[in-house]
Parts: sequence; C-alpha cells; structure tokens
Amino acid sequence: MWEFTSGIPPFIDRAHNHQLSYSICNDERPEIIRNTPKCYVDLMKRCWDTNPSNRPTITELEHEISEWIRCINKFYETNKDENHIYRVYDVNDKLYDDMLEFVKANKEQTNMEFVKANKEQTNISTIVQTHSQAYHTSRNITEFIVKEDSECLGYIIGD
Repeated sequence: MWEFTSGIPPFIDRAHNHQLSYSICNDERPEIIRNTPKCYVDLMKRCWDTNPSNRPTITELEHEISEWIRCINKFYETNKDENHIYRVYDVNDKLYDDMLEFVKANKEQTNMEFVKANKEQTNISTIVQTHSQAYHTSRNITEFIVKEDSECLGYIIGD
C-alpha cells in the first residue's frame, strides 16, 4: 500500500537482509507520504500490525478499497461541473468522509505537481537510487535469518 502513495517500493535504498528484517520486526516502517488520506494511512497501519491476527484479510482490503473507488468515481461523476460541489448519496457518513479525504488529497497533489512542473520544466522524471541488495521478488526469509543466527529468530511465525 505504501508503494501506491510514494511511487517507489519501501526500503529500496537499503539492503534487503536480516538487519532490515529485524528492523521491521521492531516496528520500523516507511515514512508516511505527505497528503496521504488519513483513512488510507489507518488501513495501511493495520496491514503493518506486528500481530498478524490484527491485520485485515485480502477480502477486507479488497472490499474497503473497492468501496472507496466506487464512492470517488460517483463523486467525480456527480461533480463534473467543478463550479459546485454536490453531495454524493447512497454512501454512509464514514465512507463519504473517506471519499472527501481522497478528493482533497488529489487536489493538493495536483496543485503540488503543477507548481513543481513549473519549477522543473526540463526534468520530468525522478531518479531513484536503488540499493544493490534490494530485492523485488519474494524470498524465504527463514533460511537467511537462521543462517545469520540473528535476533530475528524470536519473530518467526509458524505455519
């Protein structure tokens, strides 16, 4: 979820080794990106919970995110005329508030991008420095934690 708000994978600038695993086990998380809607941050933090039982299931994630998308699409469909903001009906108050957070964040992001584009007309891409030991595929972490005889052993969750 964090990658959607930042545009880059988390911890891309660090080696993906036992030390990073240990840091994550000790609650290290990527820094929350500015203007990320609070409802999105709250859901992302639930996914980061150190207790797997407290994390949402993929079904719960899909449902919540789909509801946000449905409401946001309905908002923009209802408010094609940007001169007036019309209330979107058929959504509960919490979902409506969540939707407004996304709309507000989108406006702020658009404004920031416009200002940035005016300042940097020649450079339209961002260069990201990737650590040489940052992996982008899944690996069996248990094997290299055991090899390292690390403090992470206390964090291994059985099947």
